[in-house]
Amino acid sequence: MKNFISKYCIIKPNEVFVNGKLEFSNIEQNGFGAFMKSIYKHNEIKYPKYFKMDNLCKVAFIASEIILKGNDHIKKLDPTKVGIIIQNSHSSIDTDIKYNETIKDKSNYFPSPAVFVYTLPNVMIGEICIRNKFQGENTCFIAKEFNPEFVCDYVSNLLDSNKLDACITGWADYVDEEYSAKLFLVEKNEENKKDNISFKPEIINQLSR
Repeated sequence: MKNFISKYCIIKPNEVFVNGKLEFSNIEQNGFGAFMKSIYKHNEIKYPKYFKMDNLCKVAFIASEIILKGNDHIKKLDPTKVGIIIQNSHSSIDTDIKYNETIKDKSNYFPSPAVFVYTLPNVMIGEICIRNKFQGENTCFIAKEFNPEFVCDYVSNLLDSNKLDACITGWADYVDEEYSAKLFLVEKNEENKKDNISFKPEIINQLSR
């Protein structure tokens, strides 16, 4: 049984591509926060908790919302059979630094639980799972750069062994206003769609450029 990419989203500084087509651009060249908020509004996302997320969670969450849009059948699957496997390079260092600023000075000690809760890269996956009630395998792997070969092998094993029926996978990273997301919705069945794309490392490399 072949596995297919049914939808994918690439977020680069000031640009959002969906299935290879430019869907949204930051014409005003605003900063990260303003750009993400404009994507949020453009896609008519309604999830107030988004505004409490840290920046890593925001870029991953927005990309996940885009690839799930129009794929309502995913939410009808057994929630234990939908997983999320993501890589990134900087873990949660951006938030780690911010949290460290609140505790390094003993004379001005003000640790923030609202910041501390985001000091793990897995939290971005948790936010997506909570939003969609997904309960399948979910992990964030730290790598120097996006490794499609690893992602394909890992996710394909989960799908081929029937541990998952669908998986959101790819890359999401943020540090100091440098950010990117490359998320792919992978499914086991073609569902008679002619435009599905084979889930292979060489294909992901092409799509991620």
